[in-house]
Order: sequence, then C-alpha cells, then structure tokens
Amino acid sequence: MRRNWNFLRGVAAVLMMVGVVACAVIASPPQDLVAKNDHAGLEAWYVKETAHLRQRAKDMLVMAEEYQKNPEAVSRGVLSPKIDMVQHCQSLAAIYTKAADEAEVIARAHRDMKGHS
Repeated sequence: MRRNWNFLRGVAAVLMMVGVVACAVIASPPQDLVAKNDHAGLEAWYVKETAHLRQRAKDMLVMAEEYQKNPEAVSRGVLSPKIDMVQHCQSLAAIYTKAADEAEVIARAHRDMKGHS
C-alpha cells in the first residue's frame, strides 16, 4: 500500500513539474494590441509579464531552499534517486529568469518604438 502511495505521489510531482516548465515560456501578448500596433500597451504588457516571470523564479528559489532544509524528504522520493529536486528548482528559476530578461528586452523595444509611431 505504501509503495502505491509513493508511486502516486511521484506521478503527481512529475505532472506538476511538467506543468511548471510548460508555463515558463513567455505568454503571447494580447492580439488586439499587436493588431493595433499599440506599442504603449505592449510595453505595459511585457513589463507585467517580466514581473510575473521574476516572481516565478523567486518562488522556485524559495522551493529549492525548502528542499535544502529537509533533504530527508527528497531522498525518500519515488521519482528517481537521480533527480535532485534542489537542482531542478534552481534550473527552473534560471529558465524563468532568462524568460524575464527576454521579456524586459521586448518591453524596452516597444518603449523605444512608441516614440516612433
């Protein structure tokens, strides 16, 4: 029975990780702003997206710290002894940070373009 419970916990954890990684991509801006060539609106959207991605990165680093505080729980994981949850969280934080940096560049580009429209 305990083995089945651990298996289900492992499956749930994998599904959550896949969902988190899938969400790491910068969301698409509203198409109406793109269609109207609304650089001010697009700048605001990307600024908000940057903040959202930076918060996700911060959340992943907090999660990594929690795993570091309680390594016993991680070592009992059913996923695989090869999966290092601390490293996994740190990797996701890096992905979110890179996406935030890219969103910030796009926001800056729209800021520059709104003066030329």
